[in-house]
Amino acid sequence: MSQTERREQLIAAAEEMFLRRGYHATTMDDIAQRAGMSKKTVYQIFSAKSELFDALMAEWLAPVTIPVEPDGRSPRDVLTDILRRLVDFALAERQVCMIRLLIAEAPDSEDIAAALRRQGVGSGRGALEQWLTAESLRGTFKVADPGAATNLLFFTAAGDFQMGLLLRTRPRPTAEEVAARVERAVAIFFREAT
Repeated sequence: MSQTERREQLIAAAEEMFLRRGYHATTMDDIAQRAGMSKKTVYQIFSAKSELFDALMAEWLAPVTIPVEPDGRSPRDVLTDILRRLVDFALAERQVCMIRLLIAEAPDSEDIAAALRRQGVGSGRGALEQWLTAESLRGTFKVADPGAATNLLFFTAAGDFQMGLLLRTRPRPTAEEVAARVERAVAIFFREAT
């Protein structure tokens, strides 16, 4: 097995164990056993549990940081597409489980807080915020604070859906419900920003 394959296997094993037992309750021994590797091999790839968690966060957040390439579509179509992909990502079962883990463990863990800071959570690295910034600079629309606009768009489109899934108080919305909510959020944004 290559070093890359071992690394991927360890990240997958860590995710499974963190979600099952929590970050603090999971040991490197647990991860090594789940991955079918020796603890020595684990430490050759990741020097600490916090480093492994950081790698998991980087993989987990990668889809929301992929830059949007200009492709000739209208800004409204691009925004609809970005927001739809972001909402679909946020409502996927894996993401809901990861957010539950972060909510439960982050208040008592500098490791988790540091990993989130290193991954740039809340620092403008997300594709939607980058695109809003670029389009605002081009004069496509007026957005004084792309970070705030990103939050407003996301939480308008996904907030109650996501909260319902996190709390297990509502079923997963249908694709049609998500599409309708995204369309409404985009329509509101364009009324206010253009």
